[in-house]
Amino acid sequence: MNQKNKSISSEQKWIPDGFHFLGPEESKNRRILLQSFSELFEKEGYSEISLPSFDYSNSFRSHLDHGVESLLVTKDWDGNELSPGVDLTLQVVKGMAARSHWEENQNVFYFARKIRDHKKRNASRREILQIGVESLGKSDANQIISQIQILNRLWKISVPAEPFTIVFGHSSFFRSVLEILGWNEEQTKVLRQLLYTKNLPELVSLAARENTSGVHMQMIQLLLRPIPVSEMQKFHNALHKILSSKEWDTLKGDLETITSFFAEWSKVLGEIPCIWDPSLVRDLSYYTGFMFQGYVEGDPEPVFAGGVYNELYESFTGIKKDACGFALHLDSIEEIVNKVK
Repeated sequence: MNQKNKSISSEQKWIPDGFHFLGPEESKNRRILLQSFSELFEKEGYSEISLPSFDYSNSFRSHLDHGVESLLVTKDWDGNELSPGVDLTLQVVKGMAARSHWEENQNVFYFARKIRDHKKRNASRREILQIGVESLGKSDANQIISQIQILNRLWKISVPAEPFTIVFGHSSFFRSVLEILGWNEEQTKVLRQLLYTKNLPELVSLAARENTSGVHMQMIQLLLRPIPVSEMQKFHNALHKILSSKEWDTLKGDLETITSFFAEWSKVLGEIPCIWDPSLVRDLSYYTGFMFQGYVEGDPEPVFAGGVYNELYESFTGIKKDACGFALHLDSIEEIVNKVK
């Protein structure tokens, strides 16, 4: 029987949904791609690290939103729960923090598998090969831009014909918004979800239940609209116009940081489509500043994500050390590569 004529379903039915078996050609192509990425990272001064397949789940519970750590849990011989690396950034920072007495390069990269809870597709859990870059010790605007320049070069190596758009949010700005609203943790959780999904009817309903003032409702509505970087000043002016002096002072510092960053961005990376989305609040559990996601046309899922997490290293060591990084899923890149062939 000609193997090429066998149905794909008959070959794949033994593989759980969301997982993959790569044949010789696919494995060869992946190896070539990873080698080119490694060479790029090393040229930029980053050193490779290797992550464990399992980690103690209490690490995740102490830093991530409730429920995220429960993808898969087992126990070791001592009764401690073990969990796969559901958050590889957390693994990297914790691993490097444990070696804080070592004199090693603090700019690192990794290739590691993870199980991702992927409820928007057929499989609720998917095996993902994640590529990550982390800088420990720096997270200023220049460092973020430097990392995105690396990301842009990586993208040009792999899928030069497919442009991406990068969307920025800012966790500190959003926390300042929450301070103005004065909402509790449960209300905040619902607000984050409704903002992220741009669900205006439910937002209006929530605001009415919480007796939100008209001015604060105007502020929430301003947060719903993604804004091209060129229109940042309009967003700035609109908020200034509706808020009281005290409320404006709460937001002003973050807005100045954001506006300054985009001014520098326009000088260095202006050719990359860039949007400011105040409702990009995907994770507040350890992000402390800018957060970003990258998208390609026709795919609602981000192809990469990153941000600033200046308090994460300190939580493991007591030593203050800023940090930022990004991660992308090789599977998403390979899907794009196969589409454009």
